[in-house]
Amino acid sequence: MGKAEWGADPEFFGPRHAHREDRLVRAIRRSVPPGGLHLECAAGVGSLSVTLARTGATVVAADMSLRSLAVVAHRAEAAGVGVTVLPVVADITNLPFPDDTFPSVSSAETLEHIPADAAAGRELARVLTPGGWLCGTVPADPGQWSDWDDWGGHLRRYQKPGMTAMLSSAGLEPEVTVWGWPVLRIYDDVFMTRVNRRRLHNRGSLDDDPALARVADLGKKRWLVNLVRSAFSIDRLFDGAPWGVGLLFRARKPSN
Repeated sequence: MGKAEWGADPEFFGPRHAHREDRLVRAIRRSVPPGGLHLECAAGVGSLSVTLARTGATVVAADMSLRSLAVVAHRAEAAGVGVTVLPVVADITNLPFPDDTFPSVSSAETLEHIPADAAAGRELARVLTPGGWLCGTVPADPGQWSDWDDWGGHLRRYQKPGMTAMLSSAGLEPEVTVWGWPVLRIYDDVFMTRVNRRRLHNRGSLDDDPALARVADLGKKRWLVNLVRSAFSIDRLFDGAPWGVGLLFRARKPSN
């Protein structure tokens, strides 16, 4: 097992990731009917792309990383017949698609990595069809900045008014919700921040740090992931509370 890289390693799947992905899938399904053409940008290692493809969508999985796209292709093939994921090398600030191509677009935990995040927002809006929806997540609250953000290569965390303004300036009609409090906030403060501090300062492979190796193994135990996810579901009762860990946004492109 090599040195951890943000968003590139398949072991980065635990209850937090699964819960956030479930929130995003629900937002997409609420916005557009199942099936159709969908752009996932940036796709990472494809868990969301494959999940959406299983609902009947044809998913274009765009990412700058050839390594990640190879994993996406493998995961889609392993998912079997009826799962259509098309990996494409693409820059989120200069997408190789015509205007008005996709009825739905998603971008999960991506904009915080992009220097020109407003330009990325405009590109995502450009490729949406009129009446289409952009859904995504970003980390919330600059006051929560930690070693986790440094390790992940984050350039910023977002506040609701700023995200709303950025999406509006891209010509979209946004709905932005703060999510992830109180259970997920405690999980991050007590557990994930410490794990990612170790990742930040670990200069060797994950195998060189027994604690990180154990965390990676725990993240593969489905029963444990589901148990912790069930605790996270309590947070839905407190959506909108200002202390959450992230922002979940849906933004509609006005019809012509």
